[in-house]
Amino acid sequence: MRPSEKTIKKLFALSGNLCVFPGCSSPIVESAGIVAGEICHIRARSKGGPRFDDAQAAEQRDDFDNLILLCRNHHKIVDDRPEIFSAEALDDLKRTREEAMGRPEQPTDSFFAKILLNDLQLIEVSNNSGNVVVNSPGTILAETVNVKTTRKKVHIQPAAGTIGADQNASRYVQHLISRYNEFASADYSRARKFSYGAISKNIETTFRSPWKLLSADRFEAVCVYLQERIGKTRVAKSNSSRGIKSFSSFDEYSKSPSDNS
Repeated sequence: MRPSEKTIKKLFALSGNLCVFPGCSSPIVESAGIVAGEICHIRARSKGGPRFDDAQAAEQRDDFDNLILLCRNHHKIVDDRPEIFSAEALDDLKRTREEAMGRPEQPTDSFFAKILLNDLQLIEVSNNSGNVVVNSPGTILAETVNVKTTRKKVHIQPAAGTIGADQNASRYVQHLISRYNEFASADYSRARKFSYGAISKNIETTFRSPWKLLSADRFEAVCVYLQERIGKTRVAKSNSSRGIKSFSSFDEYSKSPSDNS
């Protein structure tokens, strides 16, 4: 079961195509048709999810009253902290946004409702010999993708408009990841064995997607996240105290990539 197109049309119109989080001006669907937001459940659809209400009837879980539209960042924030962002608090946020930005439905809202619903659909790909693009601008977005193939490994190729499709941006993110791993692994005071792949997993958790598949407009945010993580390492703190830089800026790296390790 999933929300009806009629429900999402109403939700989109009353949101004013904006994330309901206070002060957030992020559009749910950008002017180019890129889906930048998500349909979110105020009270979780499944038991164990944030704000799940046992008393709520199953048929109410995908109704208008239980749904809000949030940008991807704020969706993660409210679901990670349900003790702060309670169902009642989200009800209030939704009501406030509707009163401030709500408008009558328009014919084009059907289009936006359809592409938002694509974000919830299940896609199954069998015996594919071509390319499947997931969670990238201009493509179908899905909550779950099942790929059945005779090949042992499935390679995900970043689509145009993503960080991974930009060679310079991709190289710089890899530079920051390598620098973080270099510095963090040198801290022998850590209790557990260092994992070189953990930082990429942390990025995926924070931004809700592998970094290579993120829209190019998230590049700066990913860089800031990595630079802050580098800055918290003991090596970087020691470097800072001696006036030594711990990483190159993007401009510096782009001008002379061969000189940056």
